[in-house]
Amino acid sequence: MIHKILLTAALSFLAACAPTSIQIQHLQLSAGEAPLAQGSRPIIVLDRIDLPDYLLRDELLHRESSFSLRYDAARRWAEPLDLGVQRVLGRRLESALNTQQVILFPDATAETVDWWLSVTVTHFEATAATAKIVAEGRWEQDNDDLKIVESVVFEDSLPLRSGDGEDIAKVMSELLWKFADELAAAISERPLMPNGTADPERTIDVETVIETTQQ
Repeated sequence: MIHKILLTAALSFLAACAPTSIQIQHLQLSAGEAPLAQGSRPIIVLDRIDLPDYLLRDELLHRESSFSLRYDAARRWAEPLDLGVQRVLGRRLESALNTQQVILFPDATAETVDWWLSVTVTHFEATAATAKIVAEGRWEQDNDDLKIVESVVFEDSLPLRSGDGEDIAKVMSELLWKFADELAAAISERPLMPNGTADPERTIDVETVIETTQQ
């Protein structure tokens, strides 16, 4: 009888020490309900999205301070984060520029391209109360001996509502929508020539800095 009691106690202790199963919530960035584009110009190739290595993980990242990060094992991205950012930006740019020709790299074709757009994201993470993005978009066009380069540097943050996984994914998506709108506004200011290249008579190598961070 004593042996049975000891065995039961041992099994209960081992069960208590066993790791519990984590209920994983998979998150995805969304392009929202942007209107469908109808036009065919400009033709833009959206290159791969450059993210720092610390963001290239499945786990959702929380920034606790300038020196401390925390990965949430229970909340994970359903796709690589750089591909999710590329997908959302591409869809929002199509809507904002009213063009069906935002081509996601590596699906670029050999046809005439108005702009090659590359995006670098240096911060894209949640804190206790907000989500923040810092990113740069650069678009360029080679026109014979002239290379036109323009860029937008964008920084913004939005407050979290509930702070759960779905809320964080939604607010981070909204930051991408705002970034796409700023890119589209800057790109649309450059007129296109009939042969499909951007008008080279305008300013070359321009950088626009947009900071709309909410405190």
